[in-house]
Amino acid sequence: MNREVLITGGSGTVARAAGKYLTSQGIHVIGVSRSVGEDSDYFTETHKLDLLDKKDLTKLQKILEHVDAVFHLAWNVSKENFNTGEKWEGNMQMFENVMQAAEKAEVPIFINGSSIHAGTGNIPAYTAETSLENTPEPYRSSIDPEDDYDLRKEDPEKLLDPRDNEPDSPYGESKVETERKMREAVKEEEFEIGVSIRIGGVNPEDRDHLEGEPYYSSLYWSHKDLGRTLEHIVKADIEEKKGYHQFYGVSDNKGRIFNIENSFIGR
Repeated sequence: MNREVLITGGSGTVARAAGKYLTSQGIHVIGVSRSVGEDSDYFTETHKLDLLDKKDLTKLQKILEHVDAVFHLAWNVSKENFNTGEKWEGNMQMFENVMQAAEKAEVPIFINGSSIHAGTGNIPAYTAETSLENTPEPYRSSIDPEDDYDLRKEDPEKLLDPRDNEPDSPYGESKVETERKMREAVKEEEFEIGVSIRIGGVNPEDRDHLEGEPYYSSLYWSHKDLGRTLEHIVKADIEEKKGYHQFYGVSDNKGRIFNIENSFIGR
């Protein structure tokens, strides 16, 4: 059976990487955003919708009637990101609007695009200041590209647990709140499967190193790992995986400090 997935924030990097992989696997992918273009490299079909507009939300609910899963990524990062220092209520409103539309359309699977910043409050290397010096051990040595220490191999019990809430910014606090809302929606049986993915570093060129970001390699999430994770969620046996899931979206990189195990693909 051909699956259908709707991705919000369709003009963004994560959405495009996800869409390109999923379409290559024969999945029908619908890209939605205010500015998404008609690009068959990423999506099977696209719709320009404002997720804060009532008329567009009615259109969204109609589109969702035959969709198997929603991957919500829409977020105004110019107004609220890990380095802006403030929240923007429109982002939470978009999240709630899409959840409500998906529930009314009886979409069984909802995937929430959360962020590593919901759990890196004690890791200054990943904040806007990128302070490795103030990052506690053993995380500092593992993140440091000049150090051979690798936490995932030498002390895996200390890898960051995706269930721990340690936001590093107002943005991180908002992402924790989306996770709470997602968990509650599953508890209230609004969705059969709910997933919050604390997404790490995804870039258009799919590089594991970025100039000007010295610690990027430890939080990088490859397009392939992103895509296959989503594919396994979308194709999951509903009864077997029913419930709420939360995990980090990070590849198995050298120096990784995140526990990346999840019930869909393991590690």
